[in-house]
Amino acid sequence: MRRVQTGWMLMAALLASLGGCGKAPLEEAVGKNDRGAVTEALKAGGDVNATTSTGDTPLLLAAKEGQSSSAQALIEGGADIQVRDAAGNNALHYAARSGMTGICGLLIDRGLAIDAAGQAGDTALLFAVRAGKQETAKFLVRRGASLELKNEAGASALDLVRGDERFTNDLKFAATTRAP
Repeated sequence: MRRVQTGWMLMAALLASLGGCGKAPLEEAVGKNDRGAVTEALKAGGDVNATTSTGDTPLLLAAKEGQSSSAQALIEGGADIQVRDAAGNNALHYAARSGMTGICGLLIDRGLAIDAAGQAGDTALLFAVRAGKQETAKFLVRRGASLELKNEAGASALDLVRGDERFTNDLKFAATTRAP
C-alpha cells in the first residue's frame, strides 16, 4: 500500500513540475525532450494526438524541435503518424529537416510514405537536403526516397545540391545501395 502511495505522490509531483506556462504536461515533457516524462504523461491520460499550444500534435512538435527521445516515445505511445500541420507537412518532413535519422526510419517502418509531398511539394528528402542533413538525406535515399521527384518549383534533391559534387555523388551512391 505504501509503495502505491509513493508512486502516486511521485506521479503527482512529476505532473505538477510539468504543468508550467499553461501547457499540458505532455507538451511540457516533449519540450524538455524527456522520454520518461512523455511516457508518464501518456500513462496519466495525456492525449497523444491532442493539439498543443503551437497548434501541432505532440509528435509534430517533437519533430519540429528535433526532440528525438520525445518523438520515439510518442510514436510508441500510439501517435497518429499520418497527421499533417497547417502547411501540409508531416512528422517525417520535420524529422528529416532536424536530422533525426532514427526517427525517420521508425516513421517509414510504421508506414509513413517516404516520398509524400508537403509544403510546396517538398518531400522529406528535400527537407533534409535544404537543411544540410547529409546523413539523413543519404539514409532516406537508401530507404527508397526518389532523387528525381520535383517540388512545385521544379527542383529535385539533385538540383538542390548542384555545386556540391561530393554530396551529389554521395546521394547517387546511396541510390545504388538501397535497402531491401
